[in-house]
Amino acid sequence: MVKIINILLLFQLGFCFTSGQTVKGASPLSSPPRLPSNIPPPPSFASISSKAGKFQIVSAEYYSQDPKPFLYKRLIKYDTTTGEAWILYSKRDSAGEKRVWVPLTEETKK
Repeated sequence: MVKIINILLLFQLGFCFTSGQTVKGASPLSSPPRLPSNIPPPPSFASISSKAGKFQIVSAEYYSQDPKPFLYKRLIKYDTTTGEAWILYSKRDSAGEKRVWVPLTEETKK
């Protein structure tokens, strides 16, 4: 029984190696393929007056302060001109999932 399994395994491996060979007679390319000539230029963010970079979206991770810590992952939207920040809060109910940007506030401990 073991000899039959070994013979079948060798036959299957040999078949895999022979079927994976390239077709003979195909000539190699005479020159490498050319790059496309109509590539658009990259965007320029050099202009400060542009509103292109006003908000930044950052992924944040933090642990809860409960007795059993839980790792939270949140998206934070940051306004680079005013310094304000918001957290994307999502809540599921019977109507589906609702997402709201909640302002991030700073609490001071007394």
